[in-house]
Amino acid sequence: MSYKVVQKQSNGRYYLYEVTGVWDPVKKNSKQTRTYLGVCDAEGNLLKEPARNRTVSHSPVYGPYQLFVQLAERSGLTSALDDVYGVRDGRRLLAMAILGIVDPVTVNQMENVIDDTYLRELLGVDWGFEQSSVCRFLQTMGHASEQRELLFNELAPKSGCVIFDIVCLGTDSEDLEYAEVGKKTHLTGSRQFNLGMVHSMEDNLPFCYRTYPGSVADVSTLDNIVSDLRTMDCSPVELEMDRGFFSIGNVQMMLERGMGFTVPIPARVGISKLLLSESVREIDSPLNTDYLERSVVRGYETFVRLEDDELVKASEGDAGAIRALVFQDDSERTKEIATLYSRIGELENRLSGTGYDRFARKKLTRTEQQTADLLEFAADCDGKTVVTRKRNAISAKENACGRFAVITTSDKHWLDLLMQYRLRNGVEYDFSQLQSDLFVDITGKSDQDSAEGGLLVNFLSLRLRLTLINLLKEKGLAGDYWVPDVLNTLKKLKISCIGGKWRLNEVTKAQRELFEALGVNIQ
Repeated sequence: MSYKVVQKQSNGRYYLYEVTGVWDPVKKNSKQTRTYLGVCDAEGNLLKEPARNRTVSHSPVYGPYQLFVQLAERSGLTSALDDVYGVRDGRRLLAMAILGIVDPVTVNQMENVIDDTYLRELLGVDWGFEQSSVCRFLQTMGHASEQRELLFNELAPKSGCVIFDIVCLGTDSEDLEYAEVGKKTHLTGSRQFNLGMVHSMEDNLPFCYRTYPGSVADVSTLDNIVSDLRTMDCSPVELEMDRGFFSIGNVQMMLERGMGFTVPIPARVGISKLLLSESVREIDSPLNTDYLERSVVRGYETFVRLEDDELVKASEGDAGAIRALVFQDDSERTKEIATLYSRIGELENRLSGTGYDRFARKKLTRTEQQTADLLEFAADCDGKTVVTRKRNAISAKENACGRFAVITTSDKHWLDLLMQYRLRNGVEYDFSQLQSDLFVDITGKSDQDSAEGGLLVNFLSLRLRLTLINLLKEKGLAGDYWVPDVLNTLKKLKISCIGGKWRLNEVTKAQRELFEALGVNIQ
């Protein structure tokens, strides 16, 4: 048994001692031993910590984990996970998602890595992250499809524009329901599946994902996602898509369901060629011209309608008229025209005067074959190749340079629609850049539930990383910092356990300025 005593010194100071009774087996009695605790006041409160209690027992990484924990709270992700999965499981998912950004590792390495971070303390997660526990947890989360849909519903915007995009991912597992032999299998040796992601253009963050078999084309997935958005009460929304989703069936389906959309028309479609050709007469008008992102841009507006399973020209007052727009970027147009005639000239110079070979076209690269479609090849009396340009084909190709056509249900001004579409391209680019980093661990998942659990964690990682990217752009830091730069700067900031108390290490000027610029509290 022990107790503390305060002893006053002749100099007026007070010392605090811990008195412990110790039994002496030789003398058959007890004696007291005193342990000095430190200088105190008259009531026994220590005034300063003794040196022996200032030993550093642990010094884990703090900076990037504090950043992403606060970003998760500010973006509403933490509260959504807590509401759907409960605080315990929600925080475990969040911890794995953050770890997947800052220090991505496989499941069997997670336990060792997380011990060197302050992540568990920040989130209040009392979990060892042992491999077997993490595997069981991922299986449980992957099997809980109803909770996953509730999470998507929590994160989904109820109106505005959304972006739907699909990427192809590989997997070495043959036990996944959606893993199939696809068009890239002969190159990679892996089966593949398609991952569809839905982004909100209000916050530029993904809020829902879907998995599809690897053999399914993009155009076949739209019907399902439209139904899913309806189920989430996302109405009215406008779908922003790329040309891979264009089909007459999709246009008809979206019109019938009252779903807003903006989708480019592929250049191979007849109505696209007609719109591009028609726009030449009016698109250069000063009334259709503006300045955007250091380039002159132009817009031409007309109308089309569905007739006998194809799009045809229409007038504004026609029944079923759909707004059609042609956009032109003068800078891009100049570059593409220069590239076009450079390739034509290069192929002409290389083949003209050579021995005529009627199989020469098959020996060209894919890009050269596209250029060769604009030329005619014949043999002269000496058996030499004569190259002639196809005037109409080249004119049609030149008309398409720097221009593209879209159909839309939106009534926004053409410049606003162009800005919106470029934003969509930016989100798609960010997603494509991150997919290889964040979805690498899916390849080894051996069963469906584990793969679904892994996809959920990676989806959360993607959302958090895009939250940081959006913040860097918003604060004007994207030119100086990108995600790896932020991580490298903040990984040097650690927190130490000294005498049982956590104390933040010295914060450098660069770290402090970065936290302040992002509007994130250091502690």
